[in-house]
Amino acid sequence: MALDRNEVIEQVRKLSAAPSVYGGLKEKADAFLGAVDTAREKPAYEALIEEIKSDVLTIDQLIGFTDSPEGIAAFGEKKASGLTIAAKKAKSQGETTCICPACQAGKVILENRAAIAS
Repeated sequence: MALDRNEVIEQVRKLSAAPSVYGGLKEKADAFLGAVDTAREKPAYEALIEEIKSDVLTIDQLIGFTDSPEGIAAFGEKKASGLTIAAKKAKSQGETTCICPACQAGKVILENRAAIAS
């Protein structure tokens, strides 16, 4: 289902508010939100799209991280294990993108980028 411009902007708000959002991605999302309905909107959106492309993880990247010593150090053994299990289950159901709220919002924005870029 294709989203309209306002729905994509709402997804950007979700991305910005997600506890899992990377700092650089949050900055680009907030810059875009501040530029909505101004002459800076499209350039800010293009910058956001490029940042999303580089920051959104695949499900395999998530599994690799949560199942690594670095992931265990970041999340703790119990949470990392739970994330790995959840990610593997999502992958078995066809998910290709990291299941965190930031990556999921980023995926939706990328899928609907024409709603603002056009």
